[in-house]
Amino acid sequence: MTELISRRAVLRTIGMGGLVLTMGSAKAGECGGVEILLNFDPNSGQLPENLAVDRRGNKYIGMSSLGELWKVPADNTTASPLAAFDIGAGFGVLGVTVTPQGTAFVCLLTGVGEGDDSADTHGIWKVERDGTRSLFSPLPPTTFPNDLMPFRDGFLVTDSTGGAVWYVTEGAATPWVTSELLEGTGSFGFGFPIGANGIVRGKDGAIYVGVAERGHIVRIPVNQDGSAGTPELFVADDRIFGCDGITTDNRGNLYVAVIAQNTIVRVNTDKSMKTLATESDGLDSPSDVAFGTSGNEQKSLFITNFALLNTENPMPGLATLRVGIPGRPVNG
Repeated sequence: MTELISRRAVLRTIGMGGLVLTMGSAKAGECGGVEILLNFDPNSGQLPENLAVDRRGNKYIGMSSLGELWKVPADNTTASPLAAFDIGAGFGVLGVTVTPQGTAFVCLLTGVGEGDDSADTHGIWKVERDGTRSLFSPLPPTTFPNDLMPFRDGFLVTDSTGGAVWYVTEGAATPWVTSELLEGTGSFGFGFPIGANGIVRGKDGAIYVGVAERGHIVRIPVNQDGSAGTPELFVADDRIFGCDGITTDNRGNLYVAVIAQNTIVRVNTDKSMKTLATESDGLDSPSDVAFGTSGNEQKSLFITNFALLNTENPMPGLATLRVGIPGRPVNG
């Protein structure tokens, strides 16, 4: 019988010391100055994994292990559940994206392997502004949908265990690209690989995907008809080993949440790198980054402190880091 990948299994693996990572080993960079906006309760399972920002400045956060999507108003002072899912044995709500108007789409991971009849359907779900939820498209139960981004009439979705990116439209899902470059190695010790993770469209029109267990960013050109070109290695560096969420500014620089090292790293267009913030600045397993969209937030990164790897004093929360360059619109 194929074993389900569950959030409990991952936490158990971490607790046993199966994950050997170099957390907090990097030196602080020039930016620093992480500001913690909201703290969440780890004892209640409030572990924020992914986030997105609408044009009004509202933040949408995937509380993974709770199977909930939370909303933070533009003033960043409160947070509350917007929609809830029955996640069964699965890892829960992972990737989140949102339209400028505030309609959210989430990756719902309810199990890999055999399905769980008690859980909501594994795949991509749509959440309206009032919290009404509906299935946008199912995904095969063997996939691990980790992150998503708008693309043509639907979304590109990373499959962390399949070394693939899927193209998902309403009611349909097909592999967009599969490549060894997108595969994990199993080095995290979970018993399954974690490869393709964060995804973003760059200023050059290509798709960039972080590959967690390799410390790689892969560039995938987009052909005129929307099909994938040949994936190519963009950068490979120990400083982004354990990379998770990824975003970009309007100059084409990439910003990477390196969950395994408690850092935020900027990958410049010339492929040089700079560590912008570390554990000493207030990071705790940062799992995603997204630029603000309104007013003085356009030059700031918002960060989810997932706190998943911190077994002694977890500090999950929503943080911000001013980087001085406006972000590139996700839907732009």
